[in-house]
Parts: sequence; C-alpha cells; structure tokens
Amino acid sequence: MSISCRIRIKGRLDDSWSEKLNGLHIGTLEGPDAVETVLEGDVPDQSALMGVLSTLGDLNLAIISVDTMDRDSTDSDQKSAKQTPFV
Repeated sequence: MSISCRIRIKGRLDDSWSEKLNGLHIGTLEGPDAVETVLEGDVPDQSALMGVLSTLGDLNLAIISVDTMDRDSTDSDQKSAKQTPFV
C-alpha cells in the first residue's frame, strides 16, 4: 500500500536530504517573513512515513503539517487527502 504525502516544515532543508527521506522531492516556499520546505512523494507504507517524520524530528525541524492520501484504497472516503497539523 503506497502512501502519497506532503510534509511542510519550517526552515530550509537541502536537496541532499532527499535520499535519507525515502526519496521525497524537496521544494522550498519563500515568503516575506518565513521559509518553508515542502517534501512530496510516495512512501511504501505508514512505517516508512513514520521513519521520515522521525528523521525530521532528529534534525529538530518543526513540522507544520502532514497531508497523506492512500493510493491503493478503493474506498472513496479514504482517497480524499487527510491533513494532520503538528503543533
């Protein structure tokens, strides 16, 4: 079961971290007051997603939000994106 995810964090994360974060694409959003990094892509399962979140925590990065969508689900309710804000 593959999970498509989008993770937003405060600050800037270099592209070189992509391999250590399950191959997620790393992009940057720059605003007048803040910089955010957006990680997007597919992870094999929930365990892999938790590994990515654990790595971000080990780096002391503030997680703004995690959006996931189960790619293999046949239930239309589970196909809609679910947002889990972290504070």
